[in-house]
Amino acid sequence: MGMCLCLAVAAGSAQEDEAARANALYHAGKRIDALPLYENLAKANPKEWLYAERLADCLGAKAMQLSDPTEVKALRTQERDAAKRAVELGDPNYYVQIMAQADPNVPVKIAPASPGGALLQEAEKAFTAGDFSLAMAKYSAAAEADPNLYEAPLYAGDTAYEQKDLKTAAKWFARAIAVNPNRETAYRYWGDALMKLGSDPAAAKLKFIDAVVAEPYNKLAWQGLQQWAQIEKAVLLAPKIERPAGPVVDPSKPNNITINIDPNGTDDKKHPGASSWMMYSLIRGGYHGDLFKKDFPDEKEYRHTLKEEDSALSIVAVTVKDKKIKPGKLDESLRNLVELNDAGMLDCWILINGADEGIAQDYSAYRKEHRQLLHDYLDRFVVHGGLNPGQ
Repeated sequence: MGMCLCLAVAAGSAQEDEAARANALYHAGKRIDALPLYENLAKANPKEWLYAERLADCLGAKAMQLSDPTEVKALRTQERDAAKRAVELGDPNYYVQIMAQADPNVPVKIAPASPGGALLQEAEKAFTAGDFSLAMAKYSAAAEADPNLYEAPLYAGDTAYEQKDLKTAAKWFARAIAVNPNRETAYRYWGDALMKLGSDPAAAKLKFIDAVVAEPYNKLAWQGLQQWAQIEKAVLLAPKIERPAGPVVDPSKPNNITINIDPNGTDDKKHPGASSWMMYSLIRGGYHGDLFKKDFPDEKEYRHTLKEEDSALSIVAVTVKDKKIKPGKLDESLRNLVELNDAGMLDCWILINGADEGIAQDYSAYRKEHRQLLHDYLDRFVVHGGLNPGQ
């Protein structure tokens, strides 16, 4: 019995040492050196998602160093399978979910066929091999060779982050944003660097919000803000506005528009102000009729637009205000609607939290003119608790 216990303790100690060495190598960027350790750890701990995640990442790093298509495909397959295991075990990281869905038969495209692209390819190989000095030199050269290559300054910033150089990382992330302010990645990376290197969660929050403003329909854009909220014990919750069902159009009879109005849902005696929702349904019905063609003469087919939704919701808010009902007597949806309309942020809610495929097409044009307003909306109405700069 004593001998067995000693052997078990020794085995546990050896595995802890192996885990510590793997972790040190991984955080030093030596993923290829860490690969055999994570192969052992993942096999010995089949229910630990972190080991499966690290194994997948290390396999991907090794694949970057190879040129033989057969060998690359085999490693990419192993990478995908390890990522799948990590997800099945509860890995919360969205990038791992992306790895789990990768097709090993499709070559990974890292850079365009250009001088800057060739340098970027060399930089990626150096980075995944853990040679950060060479990677930084190559990324910098790629950025100079092709000033419009977003990935070059982005990954230069990421390399500086790996070297724990926040000042240099911030410079490169800012340069990537200047290349394309409507991609979320540099904002998110910058926020992560501020959290982990600068211990500045207040500044990080602003960068994470900027990432969402850049690409609100991209799940990755929300990941930084979600992680920030977990750490800062904040809550991400958009204002609740439950809207009536939209009009129904008979495909065989385009002019046959049915507007469904629930009499129970528009009873002011039961729900003060609820009758105002009839205006929402009527306005939307009008857009299925002639209003869309009038407002969007260049579009061949009807789509649900920001203008339609704003017209319908704002008139409900105005109608409720005209009834002079005390806010405490309004239900949550009407109370939120009036507050957003009064704040001038109703369009922000529609585009970020109330959009469908049609409305989403209006986002880029709105963002061009109202980027700060979208940022302020998220800060005021979606992020609750945690740090709140300025208060």
